[in-house]
Formats: sequence, structure tokens, C-alpha cells
Amino acid sequence: MDAKPQKPKRSLFDRAINAFAVLILIFAAINEFSHLYRVPESISAAPQLYERHVSWSGTFPFVGSYFLMTPEGYDPRQSYPLVVALHGVSSRIYAAEALASASFRKNFPAFVMVPIAPARAFWATPENPAYRMKRNIPYPDHLAQVMAGIDAITASYSIDRSRVYIVGHSTGAAGVMGALERYPDRFAAGIASAGLWDGAQTRHVNDPLWILHGTADPAMPFAHSRTLAAELKARGVAARFNSLSGRGHDIGPTVYAKPELWTWLLNQRSNAKK
Repeated sequence: MDAKPQKPKRSLFDRAINAFAVLILIFAAINEFSHLYRVPESISAAPQLYERHVSWSGTFPFVGSYFLMTPEGYDPRQSYPLVVALHGVSSRIYAAEALASASFRKNFPAFVMVPIAPARAFWATPENPAYRMKRNIPYPDHLAQVMAGIDAITASYSIDRSRVYIVGHSTGAAGVMGALERYPDRFAAGIASAGLWDGAQTRHVNDPLWILHGTADPAMPFAHSRTLAAELKARGVAARFNSLSGRGHDIGPTVYAKPELWTWLLNQRSNAKK
């Protein structure tokens, strides 16, 4: 019988290249699913209040991560509003910080959901390229995971489904607009601060909305929010608009610390069943 042919021995260089390729794949996987272990600054500041959860959906990366704050003295015999707070590119979620303060927990009892997006993902991307944020590699929008998380929360806790709200700053504000456009029957109202969205892509937006923007914002053009609010009002949408004179992009701490903002939001109701 012929001798069995022997595989050629791999050189040390080949082994090193293979090991390097494996390390790159491992690093890429860790980065791709960073939303499953990353803790934003706003959440780490109140770790006793926010608990991490995961949800599943049919779109990549198929698993979502969110933090949830339960109202103080939660009583399942009562129904509570749900506020979904979308972060921007930074790790600050100003709405989550405000609602975790002792005075706001007392005056505005609500469930607060803070979804965490993968590093390369946006919540929602406008169809018009002029309004898109740049990203090197296309990535599916992450709103599907947000909606899966909302479904999980409303199924597990006593949530008033006519009082589900969505708020966001910067790219989180774009997520607010995308959510109101794509899921017009799921929310009672929204707040969008320092965001960017194409007014033409609001055909299905019909929920009350409060838009806020600094006039000196270097990251997101103030004129876009002003035009967006005008277009929504012209269509009969209850859109409020506030310009913060001379302020830049970082208006979040000022905006979300105002009790009147939350009083307005939590007084809005949709026609959804409780």
C-alpha cells in the first residue's frame, strides 16, 4: 500500500498569521456585541436603580440590551407610564439621569427603559442622504431591538400602554423621529433634543412632539430642527419647538432637568389600550 501522504508542516509565520486572524475575529465579535456588556456613564452613576435585561428580535445582531428602572414603590395593581430614553453617540443619557433623581422619582413615577445600541449602529437612519450621519460600514437600524424590549416590558409589568413615551438626544433624537414614523401607533408622545431628521420622512408622525435645539449647535444644524417643527405644525401635528439661544450641542443636562418638560410629556395619552 502506498504510504499516506503527509500534510506539509506549517511554518511559524503561517501559525502566527492564523493566530492573528483568530484574534481579529474575537476582537470584532467582542466589539460587535459590546452593547451586551457596556454600562453607560449615566447608568453606572445609579447602578442600584437600573437593571440590565436582554431582548431578542429577527434583525441583526438579533439580541438587544437595555437597562430598566422600576418606579419607586412599584405596585402591580396600578398601571405606570413607560419612558424609553435613547442615547446619542456619547455614553450620557440625560433623560435617564434626570428621572433617576430622588425628586423626579417621587414626582414622575415611571418605568424608564434605556436601550444600548451596538457601537456601529444608529437607532434610525433617514432615507434622505443629506440627513444621514456617516458610518463606514452599513449596519441595520437598531429600532427593532428597542421595540422587542418594549414588548417584553409591557408583557412583564403593569404598564399603561396609552402612556408609552420615547425621548432622545442627538442621534437618539433621530431615533425618536424614526420610532414615531415607523411605529405611529405605539407611542403617546416624544421629545427630540439636538437631533437631525428629514421633515419629508414624517408622513406617519402624528403623536405630540417637543423639539429642542441650541442655535449654535456645531454638530447638528439648528435650522433642520426649526424646519422640521414647522413642517410638522403645517401638517397639523402638535409639535412644540424651543430654540436655546447661543447654546451648542450639549443642551441635554439643561433640557431634561426641567420638570415642565416631564409634566407635559407624562400628561399625553394615546388611543392604545391600557
